[in-house]
Amino acid sequence: MRNKKLIPFEIIQKAVAGEPEAIDAVLRYYNAHIKYLSIY
Repeated sequence: MRNKKLIPFEIIQKAVAGEPEAIDAVLRYYNAHIKYLSIY
């Protein structure tokens, strides 16, 4: 069973390769966590 809340592995691979749309998707996914850590 797949967890629909996780980023698909293909998106992560593309982000590591430097594809701008994939990087944006990863940053949008972690946006709340990044904001929280920047305040902490």
